[in-house]
Amino acid sequence: MAYKVCHIEWLVTDLNQAQKFYGTLFDWEFKAFGEEMIVFGTGSEHIGGFMKADEVVPGNSPSVWLECASIDEVMAKVEPAGGQISVPKAPLPGVGFSAAIKDPEGNPIGLVEFAR
Repeated sequence: MAYKVCHIEWLVTDLNQAQKFYGTLFDWEFKAFGEEMIVFGTGSEHIGGFMKADEVVPGNSPSVWLECASIDEVMAKVEPAGGQISVPKAPLPGVGFSAAIKDPEGNPIGLVEFAR
């Protein structure tokens, strides 16, 4: 049996802010899962959730890398949506391009654009 990642979960202090940020960048769909969690995905594909926390300590989140059709398009939305660019777009030899951002809570997110 192959094991694959089936759920990503970020701790956030503001569920609405997280939904707005990630929705703006990645066009994900959201659904409340009780009062303390919002789950997200694309169509019928579940990706993960945001769990409400009293405090988020930057650097205590998993390292998550997301595939993008265009890093440039995503990067243009990061700061207006409240996030930060931590590593600008750079060539990734033999792969394509990569970059790194942080959401408004400081959670790190890696971006990869594969060469086509």
